[in-house]
Amino acid sequence: MRLLAWLIFLANWGGARAEPDTKVYAALGNHDFHPKNQFPAGSNNIYNQIAELWKPWLSNESIALFKKGAFYCEKLPGPSGAGRIVVLNTNLYYTSNALTADMADPGQQFQWLEDVLTDASKAGDMVYIVGHVPPGFFEKTQNKAWFREGFNEKYLKVVRKHHRVIAGQFFGHHHTDSFRMLYDDAGVPISAMFITPGVTPWKTTLPGVVNGANNPAIRVFEYDRATLSLKDMVTYFMNLSQANAQGTPRWELEYQLTEAYGVPDASAHSMHTVLDRIAGDQSTLQRYYVYNSVSYSAGVCDEACSMQHVCAMRQVDIDAYTTCLYASGTTPVPQLPLLLMALLGLCTLVL
Repeated sequence: MRLLAWLIFLANWGGARAEPDTKVYAALGNHDFHPKNQFPAGSNNIYNQIAELWKPWLSNESIALFKKGAFYCEKLPGPSGAGRIVVLNTNLYYTSNALTADMADPGQQFQWLEDVLTDASKAGDMVYIVGHVPPGFFEKTQNKAWFREGFNEKYLKVVRKHHRVIAGQFFGHHHTDSFRMLYDDAGVPISAMFITPGVTPWKTTLPGVVNGANNPAIRVFEYDRATLSLKDMVTYFMNLSQANAQGTPRWELEYQLTEAYGVPDASAHSMHTVLDRIAGDQSTLQRYYVYNSVSYSAGVCDEACSMQHVCAMRQVDIDAYTTCLYASGTTPVPQLPLLLMALLGLCTLVL
């Protein structure tokens, strides 16, 4: 009950801080539940309580849906009225969530997403997809996938099928600043997923991660309200070391996407160009690497570091990611099940 009271306080505080006319579309993170990460695929007390707190922001239909699985869809304000935002509960797909490990479609969210995107296509609407835990791999180490393999495959299948109506994908969880690309079978970029850095600093304890901390950040996207096309991305940050030394926090501009990388907008084609420059130019790679930690780490991204980041950004599919690491000359760290199988085999040989 203490955790629920704390979640209620945070939700109330967030609502109080927002301007009265501000639309807020919130997604639950993996620590917004107790026990952490263990999000159920159906109704429960925490979903119900949070849905009640978010009533000023959401429609009755969204509230009812949220109580069933903590996901929803809302129409976006704009001159065309042809925009939607889909907020997913990707905690259901998290590798640390034991409750959904053996389910094919937790909460029927994949089927619901398929239906929403199909309906949007028929109506001529464009869609933003928002979630907390992203598909793919963490870029600061090898083989750290966030989705279980089957869920990763299903999500990518839905997105590739409906990419023409998806104007952008936005995730968090990493606390780092990065992005992911999706391509069609011909290698044409069809969608970009933006990994938004955290407002909370995080000193990761994940094995194999070097310089895993970040400065606090806030991100703002500029977009066309009629078409939902992404025009630019601006990141503000607080230098935590400086704030601690001076005793005063100061928020300032870290970078603007179009200026930092010399691209016209934040479209999938532009982000593909950014990725090519990161992969092919050391100075651009180093600039990205500094931004990745929100200007916290001043270390150099060497060849091994480059391959980890580039393969994670370019390949969200699990098999393609592994192939990318092998092609780069990097020997991928085996995932835990494979490692256990190898160790068991070794024990058998020894015996």
